[in-house]
This record gives sequence, structure tokens and C-alpha cells, in this order.
Amino acid sequence: MKIKLSIYKTKRFSDDIDQVLNLERVKRPVEFEMDDARAYLYVKEYMDPKPPEWTTFFMGQNPSIELDFFGMNSSTGAVLVIEANNSRYLIPFGTGHHLINDGSIVKGFGLKTTLNSIEHKKIRSLDKGSHNETNLLTRSQSSKEVDIYNLKIDSEMDILTTLTGTSTEDILGSKITGKDAFVIMPDIELKAIPALLTKIDSIYLLPLPEEFEWVNNIKEADEQEVEILDSLLIDRIKEKDFNDLWLGEPEIVDWENQIGYCFDKRQKFIHETLSIDHVCDYFDGKNTEVNVDELKKSYLHVLNADFESIKKWSLYRCLYAEIKEGDQNYILRDSIWYVADRKFVSIIDDEMKKIIHYEYSDEFPMYSYKREEDYNKKLCLDDNSFTHMDQKFIYHGGGKSKVEFCDLIRGKSDFIHVKYYTGSQSMSHLFSQGFVGSELFISDSDFRGKLNEKLPAHIKLVDHINRPDAKKYKLVFAIASNKNLPEDLPLFSKINLKNFHKSITNFGYEVRICKIAVDPNIHKKKICKPQKNKL
Repeated sequence: MKIKLSIYKTKRFSDDIDQVLNLERVKRPVEFEMDDARAYLYVKEYMDPKPPEWTTFFMGQNPSIELDFFGMNSSTGAVLVIEANNSRYLIPFGTGHHLINDGSIVKGFGLKTTLNSIEHKKIRSLDKGSHNETNLLTRSQSSKEVDIYNLKIDSEMDILTTLTGTSTEDILGSKITGKDAFVIMPDIELKAIPALLTKIDSIYLLPLPEEFEWVNNIKEADEQEVEILDSLLIDRIKEKDFNDLWLGEPEIVDWENQIGYCFDKRQKFIHETLSIDHVCDYFDGKNTEVNVDELKKSYLHVLNADFESIKKWSLYRCLYAEIKEGDQNYILRDSIWYVADRKFVSIIDDEMKKIIHYEYSDEFPMYSYKREEDYNKKLCLDDNSFTHMDQKFIYHGGGKSKVEFCDLIRGKSDFIHVKYYTGSQSMSHLFSQGFVGSELFISDSDFRGKLNEKLPAHIKLVDHINRPDAKKYKLVFAIASNKNLPEDLPLFSKINLKNFHKSITNFGYEVRICKIAVDPNIHKKKICKPQKNKL
């Protein structure tokens, strides 16, 4: 019979079953006789009017299974545990996935198996996480089968999380989906599942096909690395060093059905937005020390209009981070630590060496202000070779977008964008702002007309209608940081810089990077934010 199977693989065959499954309110397991495998069925305790449709898959397979064994409601859940070839697989049915300990499964097992068994030109849907400007979680879906690049994935900036398409293997059925679970709908009997799992595992162990090799640019870190990275993560949280560390949803959210978040369902207070500060406040309120175990067993609840929890994730799963340790670049998202491939990072670093430092960097005083606009204003007061453009917004475009052309103009030709470094997202905003302003300046005469109204007389364009020669202008990214620039920027910031540098250079501009030294006292104040009032 055809049946939908969601197949997980556990990390360790040696783990006791109660480490893998939550056995509270679960019936005694039923064992099935299978060749070359051991199979156990764990069923949640329910006694309701009607059995769900999927229970017919097991009926008649074991005399101890009677009509009311599963309960009588579609909320019934079960997990089939199969041990074969020194591996353990979990196949949940109904609500059985709630029994699975998320920390015990092989992350990305379904995705890698899918990548090795999918027609690369017959893809229907993908989920991805992007670091392009903010931590975007998006789904791209097609009404027909297409190549993966038709679904707008960036092989450098995006982390592929879920993939759906047509299978190359008849035994798997026609459609496959992979994330942590490998989801298929084969035509199969229960006794044939061990052989199917052996086939699936052999597919999982294959090297990725050439068209998907780029997925290995960012791959999962090993357990020894994870232990060190978790320790560094906790240190940063305790020190309130939130550069390149933030809190966010690990899955696509249905915004129409939710009103906010809470950490404890017993509390009436909700957060409309997410902040890592809220996590610190939550643990302070409990007088509990922040550590990895506490983060994994504490939850972020998504609430509906009736203040009911409609979805929850462990706090650890909601943490995002970028950490450079030694010569390795690591990324945390959805409870998985990823490490960037050394060859991939080396290519990016070679591109960074091509970016020229601004020849007038010495003219920028030390950054010792709380706000960027205060720094920019004081710089222009002290040095009349700079024109102040910060906060001089231009409303332009069909939706009347608010565009900040730049923060400073040195002389008549150097367009300078200033940003205090607070992490990869601040850098993405900086580079994006530079790109938008530089493109509009050479491509849109209406924009140049509005810009001219903001410029002082001595640097106004003589004729805003004629397209300016971009080769006569410099675009400068001035970053207030004590890091070495650009080599010490986080990986995704460097990728962003590389891509924007290429695009802006192609417009004709000279692109420069400028380091602004930061007053150590300001740096400490920005890291050690004042404590908020307790909730």
C-alpha cells in the first residue's frame, strides 16, 4: 500500500530508547518480526472514538494489535523504531513526532538524502535561510518542475534547509522532501521497510552530485567543535556581547495567526518582537544561570489571539550566531553549528585583498559617540572638507521609498557611508545602502534632481538630467570598529562586501573601505547595555 513516511535517523545507535523518545504516557512497545532488523512500535495513550486512517498499515501484522490499540482519534500518535545495520531509524505517524527528542536525530539527514536522489531539473519547492541583509527565512515554490536556480537561491549567501521534487529512485515513490526527516510516499508493506531503509542510508552516504556541491560550502560542524562553540556562545551571552548574535524564529511563521511570543505559558506578558535581551531578562527573573542545557529545555512559545501556544521551539533552536574561532568560520542556526569550507573561505579572502583602503582614512577622528549621526555632525563641524548628509532622506520611487544617499561627502566626489560595527546585519545594511544610492545616482535623473535640492551650492550638480560619469566618484564604506578590515569581518559580511564591491565597481565607481578607530570606553558601553526593568 502507499503510505507517507517521515524517516529520521538517530545520531547514536547506542543511546537508550528513553534518550531518543519521550516515553511518558506511551504504551508498552509492540515488536514486529523482520529479517535482519528489530522493529518496535511506541504508541501514545489515547482512547477516543475513531482510529486514524494510517493505523490500517499495521493492522493484521501482529496479533497483539487490536482495533482499539491505537486509540480512536486522528490525534493519535506513534513512532516505529527500526534498528538495522547498526543504525536506528524513527518513523512517526500522526502526532508521534512529538515523542521524538530533537537533539537525538541526525540534522539534515533528509536534505542530504534528497539532494542525492532528486531530479535536479524537477524541483518544486525549497526553504532557505538567507544572510543577505537580515536573517530571512523564505520558501520558493513553483507550479511546475524547475531547476533549483529558477527558485532564486544564492549558492554563496543562502543555506538550503528543505527541498521537494521528483525522485530518481522508483523505490522511493515519485515525490520526495528532505529536511531533518526524509519524507517519501512509497508503495510498500511493513516487512519491506528495513530493506528500504538500507537503500536510503546508502543514498545518504553518497557524495553530493556535482550540481549540488556548493551546498558543502557550509556544512555541519563535528561534535568536538560544537562543544567548544557552545561554550563560546554562552560566554558571549553572559558578557552581553551580542555582536553577531541574535534571536529569531527557526521556521517560517504564519503571522496572521500569531500575536507574539512568551517564554513561560504561565506568564501573561508577551513580546511582540524577539530580542536576545529578552532571553537574559527571562533567566535573570528565574535566578537561573544561562547554559546550553537550560537553553535547550526552555522554550519560546508562539501565541495566538487567545494567548494559546500554537507552536514552540527550544530557545537554543532560536539562537543565531556567527563566530570566528582560529581560522575557521562558524554559523549557528536552527540548533545546528555549521562550518565554512576552507577552500570556499580562501576564495572569499582572496577577493577581500582586492578591496583598496581609503587614502584619507587618517582624516577620520576616533569614534567616541553613542550615535552615528552625532559623530558625522561633529566631523563636519571640525572639518569643512566634509558635507553632512546623514538623515537627509530623499523620498523616491513608486512607493515613495526613503533613501539616504550617503552620510558624508568629502570634497565633491567621495560619497561616504558610515556605520558603527554591531554585527553582520549592520554591515549588510551599510553595503545595501551604498549600493542603492550609487545605482540611483547614475541611473535616475529624477533622483539626482531631488538629491540636488539637498546639496549645498558648492557641490550641486550642474545638470542633473545628464548621466554623471561614475568614474569620477568614489564610494567609501567607513566602518567604526577595532577589527582589522575587511579580513576580520564575519564570513557573510565579507561575501556581501565582495558582491556589492563587484556591482558598484561595475557601475564605474572606485570603491574604498575605511576603518574608523573606536574609543575603548564607547566599545564597552555598547557591549554592556544597561539592564532593563524586570518583566
